[in-house]
Amino acid sequence: MSLPYRNNKKKRPQSYILIGDGFDELEVVYFLHKFRQAGLSIKSVSLFDKLVFSRQGVGLKADYALAEKPLDPMSDDCLLILPTGGRNGDVLRRDARVKSLLQAFDNGNGRVAITNGSSKLATDVEQLMKHPTYLPQVGQDLSEFVDNLTERTVFV
Repeated sequence: MSLPYRNNKKKRPQSYILIGDGFDELEVVYFLHKFRQAGLSIKSVSLFDKLVFSRQGVGLKADYALAEKPLDPMSDDCLLILPTGGRNGDVLRRDARVKSLLQAFDNGNGRVAITNGSSKLATDVEQLMKHPTYLPQVGQDLSEFVDNLTERTVFV
């Protein structure tokens, strides 16, 4: 059975989910599952090593390490997902490479999505970026946010 996105000639934007040690497994795996189920290209990117450990000690082998595959929002229309669950939001806030990556996304064609609009990471990103970021609406749970973001990405 052929999947509909394979027959469609329109190039889908590339999506990346940025994770560090202490991430929330449910949040990351749910994004990966839903995007891939919809036929969207999504890659997990770790801050340091390819093997990243969740807050519960579950290991996840990321597709790329940030150092080995720098993201280029200037040449591509891409989406950067910043999960804030577990300690991931704090880890991303403290990493200087993430700040420069966000500035590159703001200057280029990239878009940013954050899973928790009331997190400190969301506050930092809102102050840093001129372009709007995708945030969950008040009272919206993770599954609704991911579904909305998936639909928005499919029709871009």
